[in-house]
Amino acid sequence: MDTNNTEPQAGGSLLKSLPHYDNLRLNATGNIKRGKGSNTDVFRDPDTDGDVVLCHLNALLPLSIQGLFPWAPVHVDAAAVALAAHHLNVGDGRFVSEVEGLNERCNIRFTVEFGDTQLTTGAALDEVLERIGRSAGTADRLPCAFVGTMGSNMAVPTSIVTGLFGYPQVSASATSGDLDDKSQHQLFGRTAPNDADNAVPFILYLRDDLHVSKLAVIHYNDPYGNANAVGLRDAAREYAPDMDIRLIPINEGSEDVEKGAIQAVKETGFRYIYCAVYQTDKLLTEAYNMGVAGNGMHNWFLGDSANSPSDFTFEKGSLLSLAYRGMGKLQFTGGLPGMPAYDGFTEEMGKLRNPDDLQYLGSLFPEPATPVSESFPLFVEDGSFLSAPLSSNFASLNYEAAIALGLSACSAVSSDGFLDGETHFRHFTEMSFTGVSGHLSFDNITGTRNAAGTTYKLINYLPSDVVDVETGETVVGFTPYISDVFRNGQWEEVRDFIFNDGTPNVPPDSPPISAGEEGLQWTHTILAPVVIVLVAALGMLFFFERKRRQTDALWYIKKEELKFTDPPEIIGRGGFGLILKAEYRGTEVAVKRVLPPRQGEGGWKLKGVTDTGSMESSEDPQTKKQDVGKQHLGIRSVSDEGSISQSMSSTSVLQPTATRVGGTPTIAIASSEISRSQLRKDFIKEMRVLSKLRHSCIATVMGAVLERGSEPMLIMEYMDHGSLYDVLHNETMHIE
Repeated sequence: MDTNNTEPQAGGSLLKSLPHYDNLRLNATGNIKRGKGSNTDVFRDPDTDGDVVLCHLNALLPLSIQGLFPWAPVHVDAAAVALAAHHLNVGDGRFVSEVEGLNERCNIRFTVEFGDTQLTTGAALDEVLERIGRSAGTADRLPCAFVGTMGSNMAVPTSIVTGLFGYPQVSASATSGDLDDKSQHQLFGRTAPNDADNAVPFILYLRDDLHVSKLAVIHYNDPYGNANAVGLRDAAREYAPDMDIRLIPINEGSEDVEKGAIQAVKETGFRYIYCAVYQTDKLLTEAYNMGVAGNGMHNWFLGDSANSPSDFTFEKGSLLSLAYRGMGKLQFTGGLPGMPAYDGFTEEMGKLRNPDDLQYLGSLFPEPATPVSESFPLFVEDGSFLSAPLSSNFASLNYEAAIALGLSACSAVSSDGFLDGETHFRHFTEMSFTGVSGHLSFDNITGTRNAAGTTYKLINYLPSDVVDVETGETVVGFTPYISDVFRNGQWEEVRDFIFNDGTPNVPPDSPPISAGEEGLQWTHTILAPVVIVLVAALGMLFFFERKRRQTDALWYIKKEELKFTDPPEIIGRGGFGLILKAEYRGTEVAVKRVLPPRQGEGGWKLKGVTDTGSMESSEDPQTKKQDVGKQHLGIRSVSDEGSISQSMSSTSVLQPTATRVGGTPTIAIASSEISRSQLRKDFIKEMRVLSKLRHSCIATVMGAVLERGSEPMLIMEYMDHGSLYDVLHNETMHIE
């Protein structure tokens, strides 16, 4: 069938078994038996005169946000639980072969009920307490087991209560490692892996695909954040022992917490940052302001619980639109289009868009305080509801949670219908089957899904211009693209991952590999037999030439990317002209010329600066001289008398001498010195060294402008307090 059909489908109910057993149970009120310690209802079926054993599954899901606004994707999750219960009742094994013919082997039948946790712990606990507090045998059914909840912050307290009262609870999305503590969460399991297991695919991606050896981890100092951080650290120790992981905990709600975290990241010098937080706007704002995001050099990745930039729009050119560019997010998933089982599941969910099933599901959905429309049940008129692509990432995982509870109930129930929670949960942990999302098996103690069969996706958020429907203005929106998929223990590329600099070229981390390590590789090669050395040398030359070109591309800067004030701000004077302040990708930088002007040639060709390198102004020369003297040269340990090349390279051959032509300082180069072409080549060689320098006591070389028809320009980190000379001779500045 066409799963993209947005109209309710004609035909009878697909979920016909559920209202059937609802009515049987309701008509049997007053004649229902529930043995002491059992979680099933047993009553007589008047049509068959046989016993019916009923297991009532309660799905605890945030169907609304704080009880006000209905959350459509979670209603899809609820529908998936209902579909699973129906498949258990009729023995439909199209997605899980173990369910095929189950109705002929098992005497249990299943019904469902949905509870709205409202995304709050209090509401979630209220739902649990109301259900377990019901009287046996009444119209209000006691639970047999719980599916849910979504989110560890709600699963932690609810699973303590459900476990104490003897009810198994299986979540499709709660990942906290704290939930593995069986002294607290006695009967809790999940069809999702835990946070520690989620770390392994990401470390493998950094190691194998990006070749990253440095990672800063900003994480909340709470169960979710700490589990992510420790998981990443432990995964690195096992799978990438040479990877340097720096954990930076933050206390949510503390004053200036974002500033402190970003300062800690900045001090590491690392260019890859992972965030195990919920809200990232404040963090990214501070990161941009401190030069650690949005500048093309730093690349950020989010944990699965963080807010997604695709949920919002931003003003064009705003700092968040730059900071979120190329953001990555690791997320486990219940399947992806193109996977046969998932495509079949999506098609089956679409069949629920028939009038009878929509009406039945709507009767189970709690009505929110603020309906989305005048129609009820909810989403009946929403053409995207239950249609492909499914709006929920967890629908199939909720389906599998209900299936696992059903299969384990059938294997644990006694012949007379007795089913206690502990036996039910033990059989759940022993389950193993292949479902929609992959192969499911569970830790025999914790009940957590083993990560080996889990599918992960790496989401890449890329900006595009969109029109704000309310204002009509063009804003920036972010589209989530799946760049890579992890399954069967390895990553598969779907499309290029685009980094913050707008390219698929993998940016380097910091610090780079030292020259000594590269030399050691050459030494090993030389020790090989002569024939192998010759062959290897050719291969290595080709490899390094290619790598050199790739590395050079990382520090090439386009001239149009530099933004100067009008008139340009002078911050110092070098051996070959003035040093100007500019902005490069949101970061303040110092720009200076690195080669002497040709004879008769002027200096900067920028609006507001004359060909001789002096500012256009009506002020007298003495005033201009004083103003220039007050500016800061944004380069550490470099005097104003020479170029950065002269200061940092022992091989530089330039020895400029100052003369005056018409009252303007110029540089005279001795005729015996090498040609300008050779000087340019020497500068490129020096840039290949300078671009690798990363140290807290050395000003960062951002790159260089090396365009045809333009003079080479060096772009360096701008230092607020001027040069080392300025600092040492500033008696008002305190140096610790």
